[in-house]
Amino acid sequence: MNYHANTADEQLVQYFLNGDPNAMATLVALYKDRIYTSIYSLLQDKYQAEEIFQAVFIKVIDNMMAGQVIEEGKFLPYAMRIAHGLCLEHSRRITQPAVDTVHENKSLSVNNFVAALLPAKNTYESHTKIRNMIDMLPEQQREVIILNHYGGLGFKEIADITKCSLNNALETMRFGLNNLRKLMLEKEFTV
Repeated sequence: MNYHANTADEQLVQYFLNGDPNAMATLVALYKDRIYTSIYSLLQDKYQAEEIFQAVFIKVIDNMMAGQVIEEGKFLPYAMRIAHGLCLEHSRRITQPAVDTVHENKSLSVNNFVAALLPAKNTYESHTKIRNMIDMLPEQQREVIILNHYGGLGFKEIADITKCSLNNALETMRFGLNNLRKLMLEKEFTV
């Protein structure tokens, strides 16, 4: 059976658990771009990103088959949490990440920040410059910006995925955006 994009995630999960593989194929099709982009943005390695992307859905399927319940309407944050964990495992195998200490703040949006920087007609070159500057940020700041902007996740979901407080996630975003502004001034970035 083919499903429409407006079929609720929890229905697709239930259809899959009842033996319909097309339901999982629909979930993958719905979220593959956002999940893969977030993984790639964190790892910056196409082959590792593809490997981890596949591992995410294998783990999702294994967890669902083992009876792990996905909260209603929360398939994407659930899959992103698994993706984030697998990326962290991969990164730990390569290097030991530095840990930043942050404080509390609550008024941020990377989408508004990036949108304000880009002209109405976004160019590939502008996106590439911004992406390169995001890559220059400390790991935690880069991670929060990527999960929010490229993954489309809210700060509560980011806090859950990164296992930190909501205030910590917000403050990390604030520091990241401030550092991004400084980099843009240093690089004399204009759009």
